Amino acid sequence: MTPSLLVADIGGTNARFATAARREGRICIENYTVLAGGDFRTFDDALRHFLDLSGVKPGLAGIAAAGPVLGGAVHLTNRNWSVSEAALRDTFGFSGVTLFNDFVAMARSVPEMGAAAFLPVFDGEAAPGAPVLVTGPGTGFGVATLVSLDEGWKVLGGEGGHMAYAPRTALERELAGLLMRDHGYVSNELVASGSGLAAVHAAFCEMFDVELAPATPAEMSARAAGGDEMYQALIQVRALAVMGAAGDLALANGALGGVVLAGGVSEKFWDIFRSPEARERFAARGPMSRFLERCPVRLLHEDTAPLIGAAAQFGQMRADH
Repeated sequence: MTPSLLVADIGGTNARFATAARREGRICIENYTVLAGGDFRTFDDALRHFLDLSGVKPGLAGIAAAGPVLGGAVHLTNRNWSVSEAALRDTFGFSGVTLFNDFVAMARSVPEMGAAAFLPVFDGEAAPGAPVLVTGPGTGFGVATLVSLDEGWKVLGGEGGHMAYAPRTALERELAGLLMRDHGYVSNELVASGSGLAAVHAAFCEMFDVELAPATPAEMSARAAGGDEMYQALIQVRALAVMGAAGDLALANGALGGVVLAGGVSEKFWDIFRSPEARERFAARGPMSRFLERCPVRLLHEDTAPLIGAAAQFGQMRADH
């Protein structure tokens, strides 16, 4: 009997766990559980809690983590957790463990998902066989590229969310200047992701001469919806930063197979993503503007996507070896 497979998606905010199995060509997710990372001192504590809660005893584990995986180990970028394949085998008795970046799993989920998991942002025409870019902000800012090969799918991971932010307007340049003053290097992750929101909020309060007071993302959205000019500008700048980064990455990777926007923050920018300003920010690249004008962009809105992708990536990597 094949040992059952644990899949996990470890982000800066939540740790998601499940068991996965492929049935009739489709990956099925069971025992889906979301745990708040802040409730646990280590990843092992969170995993042990899931195993106790679910009662499952998986023999294999495919774990997607929000950070660069080097030598079978990862330290999360936005949470003080370290995970290693060897330690998990020793501690939990898994016969096989594979770690990979969370956006590698997110990208690998794309071929496994049905049409209902996507919302169209910009219509276009995908170039057959061309790479597909999967990117977007959650707590951090993930990037991966999906390539179709004769033998299956290949995912190219990286840390593209830490590429430098490229401001285009006077307001954005002022923001970048304040962030550079206070934080040094200004990345797309700092501007657009959840981990950078407090820094961006502080900078906007300074720019608009507003007293800095704590506000949740939901409160910021509500104030923007109520006509608050500062919060409208703050949300617009962050959303356009995502589209600018997506355009740059698609240009660099030749991702004419399309762009898939993912991550928990991306869904909150849905209305802005479909605006003419967002379209211009994505496609306008001087002499190369026509390169991206027919590139389709979709939003992936399925919470279990990284777990489905983790199962698919795990199975593919085991098959390759």
